[in-house]
Amino acid sequence: ARHDRGLPEKTSKLMALVPAPPPMLFGAVFVRKSFVISSDSFARADATHWTLDLAPLLQGAYHEVRDVCLFIPNANLLDNNSALALYVQAGNSPWEYRGCVSNVQPSEVFPLNWPLNPDGTLPATAQIGVSVEPLSEVAGREQLVLGSKEDFAKRVAMDLFRYMESFLGDDRLGVGNVIDNWFNKFLNKFRRDPNFLTRNKEQS
Repeated sequence: ARHDRGLPEKTSKLMALVPAPPPMLFGAVFVRKSFVISSDSFARADATHWTLDLAPLLQGAYHEVRDVCLFIPNANLLDNNSALALYVQAGNSPWEYRGCVSNVQPSEVFPLNWPLNPDGTLPATAQIGVSVEPLSEVAGREQLVLGSKEDFAKRVAMDLFRYMESFLGDDRLGVGNVIDNWFNKFLNKFRRDPNFLTRNKEQS
């Protein structure tokens, strides 16, 4: 006799005995480097914290992984006042915040920017961590991340201005206007999409 789905009846009964996999609370994908990594592959420290050791997963080549997509598959993990925050650690470095997802924004791609040793070398090991946190606390970290990126752009603009003015003598006002226009356009793009530069790089 055949099962109504085309499987032998014995096989169908054996499959019925196999326990269903645990539900995926969240997932991660290392861009261009991995398939979906389910939450049950993470080590669960407690009810709201998980870690993933990259050494066995990537055979020690974690530095080749530059971006990770973090996502929640449905609204069952978080309430509307919580977020799932992403952190990275390399060697003995402290955990560093990289971004978050929530019910309003259930998926996002984050640059990992692995921490370095004091001498500038890469640590031998690395891991990522995720934790459920109040959305109000994560919002403060998000502002710090955006502020540091904007400050970096200002420093680049000032360095460019100083470099160009050394060649142009009395025409500094014109150079300053050009750079002001560029920087204002940059800020408008950045405030709409803080990751537009890295996104454009991936598409080029």
